[in-house]
Amino acid sequence: MTFVAVLLVSPALAAAEPSSADDESGISLSLTTDFAWYPKYDFKPGDDHFSGVSGPFDGIKGITRLDASYTLPTPMGSHWLVNGANVEFTGGFEICPVSVRTIANIGFTPVPFLVFETGASVGSGWTLLGLEGMSRYDFEKGEYKDITPFAHYYRDFHVSGTFQFDTGALIEGEWSHVVMMVTYELLFAGLTGIDDGDVWQWQTTKNMSNGWQYDFVAVLGYKMPLVLSMVGVMADFYGHFDSSDYGKIGMRFDGDFMTVDLSLLLTFDLNETNSITVMGEFERNRSFETEHDDLEDEPLLVASGAEWAFYMVALRWIHNF
Repeated sequence: MTFVAVLLVSPALAAAEPSSADDESGISLSLTTDFAWYPKYDFKPGDDHFSGVSGPFDGIKGITRLDASYTLPTPMGSHWLVNGANVEFTGGFEICPVSVRTIANIGFTPVPFLVFETGASVGSGWTLLGLEGMSRYDFEKGEYKDITPFAHYYRDFHVSGTFQFDTGALIEGEWSHVVMMVTYELLFAGLTGIDDGDVWQWQTTKNMSNGWQYDFVAVLGYKMPLVLSMVGVMADFYGHFDSSDYGKIGMRFDGDFMTVDLSLLLTFDLNETNSITVMGEFERNRSFETEHDDLEDEPLLVASGAEWAFYMVALRWIHNF
């Protein structure tokens, strides 16, 4: 799972996190820091199977993002269902050791349980201490090669719809909050200055390609009036619509493979302005006919099924100013 999917959890669980919005000005400012630790597991060839953890460490990742939002009330009547309608404008700046990115989103909430959003981002990356922020796959050498930062750019555009609900809206009491969220997102992502069908890497995530993608996220959680404010589970299903996005390797690489992430979520409200969410995740990714040791080998291999593995432990800290 990418951190993008974690971001999608926020609308449905906003009530579980302290709010920084100024009721009079409509302006809010927040700082979000994500950290992920990846254990090592061995790639196994063959059809669908599970691969166990084989080592304590295979990598880490960290990203910090500053967001500023302005909420514009747009009541569509006096009824309680529509008098809280609003449009939220958000601008963000994201930085990690190997990339920077600017982000802009507009969200419309016509009723409390529906959110529609569109947005885009642009960024660029570089290589630092062997960590590759932005690179293109060289099929002749079987490895990723750096591309010039700020001459090539990552960019994406998305539209999404979210249904969200809290049973506390119907049942009174501090212990009556079961929260649910379902989001479907259409996303175009790509690098500039490369050919369609090329395979590339962004923020150390390999085996990507230009093209339209989908992302379906479902969350079920239980909120409590404790420091441990929520326990939940999340399922994330995402992939490319068309295998031809991967060009000449599209069919054998199974370019429209659907990746699945299943996660346990624990949210801790430390005080009025700080919360931490911890996530443990299992992932379903491609399996291949041939045994291999590195993700860089995979664009040269033939996909044969799916491999489940314990993928990562992630931590998200949100500070509201």
